[in-house]
Amino acid sequence: MFKKIIKYYADRRLLASFKALQRHVKIKTLKDSKNIGILWNPVDEGSIETYEYLRKALQTKAIKPTGLAFVGSGRELETLKTITHSGFLLKKNIRWFGRPKNSSGIQFIQEPFDILIDISAFKTIALRYIVVHSCATFKVGWEGSEPNYYDLNIDITEKPQWRKKFSWSRGCADNPL
Repeated sequence: MFKKIIKYYADRRLLASFKALQRHVKIKTLKDSKNIGILWNPVDEGSIETYEYLRKALQTKAIKPTGLAFVGSGRELETLKTITHSGFLLKKNIRWFGRPKNSSGIQFIQEPFDILIDISAFKTIALRYIVVHSCATFKVGWEGSEPNYYDLNIDITEKPQWRKKFSWSRGCADNPL
């Protein structure tokens, strides 16, 4: 019950913050981009493989990828540190309304990315806070039933578990992005 109340007020604060922002969106393409931020959530099925594939594909195009994952526990953090090249935002380092307490989350928000890509299907308050307050020029993400904070939306409401059916090795491995 208490978590639902906090979530409700956090969502209202995020929406109010988003509406108050005076953003000037500039459409960016991969050819125009030098650095890209990637938000992801390890609880999404296939998210580690998706993040790593995207990171490597961007590097082959001479684009600097910077990842940030929301991690629920210290044990999960220790496991993920050994297999991914990403920054991590631990659940205990988040304030009640989603604002990061630690430097990696705050630094990610302040980084002027050319493009911010949110590949998390399961949105936490912390990830939504980062999307809303990010200094990125262009924001891309999965559209859901929640308020829309992105400049470019990809609608996955029909198939929220798209990673189960999509295989990176088929069809697009030869031509990433």
